[in-house]
Amino acid sequence: MRLNYFMPKPQNEHYVCFPESFGHYYEEPAHREVREGGQLTTYNLHIVSKGKGYLKLGGEIVEMQAGSGFLYGQACEQSYYADEEDPWEVRWVHFWGAGVESLLQGKGEDKVWLFSWQGNEQIIELMDDMLACGESFAQKKEPHLSAVLYELLAELVQHAENLQGAPVFEMREKMLKASEWIRVNCQQTMTLKEMAAMIGLSPFYFSRQFHHMIGKAPSEFLLESRILKSKQLLVGTDMTVKEIAERVGFSQSSYYIKRFRLSEGMTPEQFRLMRKS
Repeated sequence: MRLNYFMPKPQNEHYVCFPESFGHYYEEPAHREVREGGQLTTYNLHIVSKGKGYLKLGGEIVEMQAGSGFLYGQACEQSYYADEEDPWEVRWVHFWGAGVESLLQGKGEDKVWLFSWQGNEQIIELMDDMLACGESFAQKKEPHLSAVLYELLAELVQHAENLQGAPVFEMREKMLKASEWIRVNCQQTMTLKEMAAMIGLSPFYFSRQFHHMIGKAPSEFLLESRILKSKQLLVGTDMTVKEIAERVGFSQSSYYIKRFRLSEGMTPEQFRLMRKS
């Protein structure tokens, strides 16, 4: 089954990103595409949700299974095909836009980006939202279609794991579990050793992997979580700044005020007055 939707040129030519076409292929063992570099004038994104297929990268054949995906830039040679016995189910989109390169942070620009989105069901939901727009497209849906594509790409850039040498998906799941535990329990006194032990890792390895996958050190994330929780108390209660500092895990209110100012550019009391006025 092959579903193809082609979009008219948008009225607003300054969208950060906009789909030129998109579709949904499944139970198609003959699905195969070969393109020279520059032949396609858009980016080409494929999301594999079932079965498997293959990409040709130079002289290498790479298997792509459910939970993976790939992105080709305009300059890339493209060669990919479905497995004949267990053909992949893919949702795909060809897109362009004034801010695509910046949004993608260079991914797929010079060579194909292979990634894992496994476990992030929002990816399929966003693709299906796009497909629903294609079934009954109207010009007034342009902003929504652009927004859905933007969210899809941002989600992939932020959360997808590089399949070419990056940590496996299971490690990312551990880091997400750890970050959620830190955020929920940030008011407690916790050491790096205790954070690492929560998911069974050494402090050094945990710190390195956490920074790589979450984007900041565990200690920074803990401070950020405490500041965030304190904002809720500043706006939602009449507790003093000292009481709030103690409630969210700071042993000294002076240090809390210092960290809050560094984070927000104002004192906790100024933040409270601004939000309550």
